[in-house]
Amino acid sequence: MRHISWVFIPAFTWLLAGTADAQTRDKNWALCTGDSDDDSIIIAGCSAIIQSRDEPDENRAIAFKNRCMAINNTGNHDRAIQDCDQAISLNPGNPEAYFVRAHALFNKGDNDRAISDYSQAITLGSNTANTYVARGAAYHKKGDNAHAIEDLNQAIKLDPNDATAFFARGAAYQAQNENDHAIQDYSEAIRLAPRFAAAIYLRGSVKKLVGDDKGADADIARARKIDPALGNTSGPRPKPLQ
Repeated sequence: MRHISWVFIPAFTWLLAGTADAQTRDKNWALCTGDSDDDSIIIAGCSAIIQSRDEPDENRAIAFKNRCMAINNTGNHDRAIQDCDQAISLNPGNPEAYFVRAHALFNKGDNDRAISDYSQAITLGSNTANTYVARGAAYHKKGDNAHAIEDLNQAIKLDPNDATAFFARGAAYQAQNENDHAIQDYSEAIRLAPRFAAAIYLRGSVKKLVGDDKGADADIARARKIDPALGNTSGPRPKPLQ
């Protein structure tokens, strides 16, 4: 019986190690690009990809962008922005990186820079209802409701079934004291998403302003049944475009 030469053992061991490394990399990539609800899982997977010396810049840019999004969800907006900066540096033509950085800037309260990044995302091809809703929200938060309504009109044109777009436009109309338009948009948001508690609550608040006390009370009661925290004086009032 012929014995296996020991010369081949190190090479075989190296081959097994390479296979294991590839499997680990694939697992990290899946974690980084997956849709887990656990942001720490995404952060860990993306961090491993970022730290790898073998990944091309395109993949590292995706990892930085996804980690930016996950870190932003944890509330560390400055750290998230740093990651998005890296993603844009590695791949300046990716509209998603600008969109994610804009969201972190919006959460931080830097509305002007958020609007600039949302605009750049649109310039680079992010022509989606979600992008226009997001930029409209930033305009609204800045107090520029005319531009907010323009963006939300475009969002609704792109996706007439987007309840969030109608809700956001309703908030912008409400801020301009265009109460009839606000009620119409909140109503459409509710039609599209019947358990949209914030839309129901805010429609009630506008009905109260126009003297429809019965309708207002019914809406507010319905909203609180869905979300008891709405209107609770011990907690924050609903903020339409957070």
